[in-house]
Amino acid sequence: MEPTTDLFTDRYGIPKYAGQRMAKADFLHWESDDNYVYEYNNGTLEPTTSMRQDEDYLLTNLENHFFQTDAFKEGSRLRAEMDIWLTEKQMRRHDVSYFTADQLKGMAAGENEIAKFTIEFSSESDDMAKSIKNYTRILRQAFRWCGGFYPLFKEVYVYTSPKTVTICTDTDILNAAPALPELQLTVDELFRR
Repeated sequence: MEPTTDLFTDRYGIPKYAGQRMAKADFLHWESDDNYVYEYNNGTLEPTTSMRQDEDYLLTNLENHFFQTDAFKEGSRLRAEMDIWLTEKQMRRHDVSYFTADQLKGMAAGENEIAKFTIEFSSESDDMAKSIKNYTRILRQAFRWCGGFYPLFKEVYVYTSPKTVTICTDTDILNAAPALPELQLTVDELFRR
């Protein structure tokens, strides 16, 4: 098996701007010209990729269950690839983020809102150590739930704190509590194509 970094660069090419420094003001108006989107971490550019089309079924399955919740009926939404400024110096683009109706109103009024929970879809090109580091960083930024979805293994790693992780498979029920307890589906339902 090839190292994951080779799979990553074979699919997307070499990230030209990885590790480069940039002022926040410049980053806000900058667009990369390689196959990567970049997150901003205290002035350093960190390459990532957007959600792929072959991952869309995961979002569709998740949304189909979300559309049945009272939260959806009251105006809360799931958003894909939204820029989220966690601090003045750190911006992330999670695959899926959950915002309440009040947060969406705040965003429309120009306020910066941090999602109540986030989801990351992992692929064969993702480094597990980097993923775990990312999840614990996410949870330290006031998120109450973070899910790492691993389609290759049909597993979901649910983090509710930097030290608490539950690995779900098959008919295990995924529950977005405490952020959104009414959102529930099994792992099999999530990964159904």
